[in-house]
Amino acid sequence: MERWRVPVRIDFAGGTLDLWPIYSLMGGGCTVNAAIDAWIELEASFDGPGHRIESADLGLSLECPDWPEVVPPGLSWVWRVLSAAPRRPAYLNIKSPVPKGSGLGVSSCLGVGLLGMAMGMEAGEELAAQVPMLRDLEAQELQTPTGWQDYYPAALGGCHALHWSANPLWENLTPHPELLEDLLVFYTGQSHHSGLTNWEAYKRFIEGDATTRSALKEIAQVADEMALAVPKDPFAVGELLEREGAARVRLSPHVEIDAMRAVRETGKRQGWFLGMKPCGAGGGGCCILVVKKDGGEAARATLEAMDLPVLKAGLTQLGLHRV
Repeated sequence: MERWRVPVRIDFAGGTLDLWPIYSLMGGGCTVNAAIDAWIELEASFDGPGHRIESADLGLSLECPDWPEVVPPGLSWVWRVLSAAPRRPAYLNIKSPVPKGSGLGVSSCLGVGLLGMAMGMEAGEELAAQVPMLRDLEAQELQTPTGWQDYYPAALGGCHALHWSANPLWENLTPHPELLEDLLVFYTGQSHHSGLTNWEAYKRFIEGDATTRSALKEIAQVADEMALAVPKDPFAVGELLEREGAARVRLSPHVEIDAMRAVRETGKRQGWFLGMKPCGAGGGGCCILVVKKDGGEAARATLEAMDLPVLKAGLTQLGLHRV
């Protein structure tokens, strides 16, 4: 039996810029994101007859003597990735601690985990070279354009500034120690659908909508500044999260929900709030929250009182790996 773990990710800035041809039409772009210490666990055996796949978190299972030729209900993404892989497990169990619709790139990170596991390949540049295939598979799955950013934290581990072009480049970042102490990730209690949210922004950008293009230009500027701030200035990171979040609200007023506004208002009133933005495309899911120095305990107490769970989300240098 093989056991693997793959992390999910948070994105500090620059989401949506990773969609082709947005970054091409804008003359390039950057996304800053990081792998976090929240793990999808895969347990697999490649020996034995037939195929059995289980996901207790989703309450789904599949058992068949031969690999399905058509998409099975509920497990279409797992089927799609493994159908493109060099080997398919006789048994696979998937466990995820992350809420569905979290905005933490769960499906993309799972795709990296499944493909790497099937190829016997842990995180590193060789696995990162498989990202274009995974991106195209996810576009087939969602039937919308998809970006690149979610795969790299799982495929590489660590924190990166990802620079978009025909051949994406990654720049390793070492987050400031105080940022690691003052960073929280909480779940809003409301799921989101990043594919649909990104698709609306994508269409408006291609159609030349001035508000959309202006907002993405601001997001691009924030991302460039975020790449400089993450290793050096936690206070600037908080301010940049606010700027990124405000620009995303200009993309769509549905990006920020009532729970997010309540956290901001309460945190400012109590004096611990520094900056916040939704993970992924927003409209629910999880949020990154940076608090003022020594404000973590008060922030956690407030989030608990508001019934907004704080996730275990320290940054990790590990990507996909065998256990």
